[in-house]
Amino acid sequence: MEFMTRALSQIFPPTPAFTEKDLPDLFPKVYIVTGGASGVGKELCKVNAYHPAVPEIPIDARILYSKSATVYLAGRNQKNADDAISWIKSEVPDSNGRLKFLDLDLNDLSTIKDSAQAFLAKESRLDVVWHNAGVMMPPSGSKTKQGYELQLGTNVVAPWLFQSFLTPLMQQTAALPGTPKDSVRVIWVSSGASNASPAPGGINWPDINFENVGWGIPRLFTLKPEIYGQSKAANIILGAEAVKRWSGSGILSVSLNPGNLRTALIRHISGRFLTPIIHSVLYEPYYGALTELFAGLSPQVDGSRNGAYIIPWGRFGNPRSDIESGCGENGPKLWAWIESECREFM
Repeated sequence: MEFMTRALSQIFPPTPAFTEKDLPDLFPKVYIVTGGASGVGKELCKVNAYHPAVPEIPIDARILYSKSATVYLAGRNQKNADDAISWIKSEVPDSNGRLKFLDLDLNDLSTIKDSAQAFLAKESRLDVVWHNAGVMMPPSGSKTKQGYELQLGTNVVAPWLFQSFLTPLMQQTAALPGTPKDSVRVIWVSSGASNASPAPGGINWPDINFENVGWGIPRLFTLKPEIYGQSKAANIILGAEAVKRWSGSGILSVSLNPGNLRTALIRHISGRFLTPIIHSVLYEPYYGALTELFAGLSPQVDGSRNGAYIIPWGRFGNPRSDIESGCGENGPKLWAWIESECREFM
């Protein structure tokens, strides 16, 4: 009953209490939003609302850029980013902010260091990183360039590696005299799909890449959510483990479920009967951006809430109980495993 109540609360959230209207001027802060040229990332970078009939066309440019921040849209598609940047600047011509594209391919670990160094060569501070980019339920057998199951590699391993290069600058930013306490944060974007992850604990340790399973039709329908769910449980686990690893650094680590959103992330889910059901419980990306906005910028997220799990549309919640209770064991284990896998790329 408790699980069902919690799930329903996240599927049908109350009206958001923290929006862009609650933000002060953000100059001279610097932010990175991975996946920032589409979906929730695009909303977080720039938009207030979407035209109801054409969900992919943003109408009112706001949030980070409109508050004079420097925002890096990190992703693989420069054209999408350039189009988004041009649109934002045309809609908010008087902003003192900066919008930049950062080439980041989470599908290939060998490129991550160069991407991070390109950013570090340009900026002397970094206030918040939203690890927002991700893939969900791609075709069976999809893999990254290094051979990881695509969701594990893109949603978990690559963001950890990218963050490893950014953490020292964030620590320096937290120590700057003008940096407000608890304002430097790393946001690990999880999902309500973490509830579908392997139990107990969220990680399929005997076969983390799900290589030794049959893909018969009955198993297919249970495996796809489970594999995606594992990547999202891993985001929660990394967020909790980072609290311990970064103790005393001035960096807060927070994970979140942005909500059930109508974005390109669901492009691999189809079916005559399934698709209408899914769309009936989806919300515009703007609302997910508010969840991420709360996690990254709300003053309610302070040192006493370090390691918090944020739920739609900006509230404190809890992940699945065994994922939460298992972080003490799985956190160090997952962190060490990823670090070992990434060593040659560091």
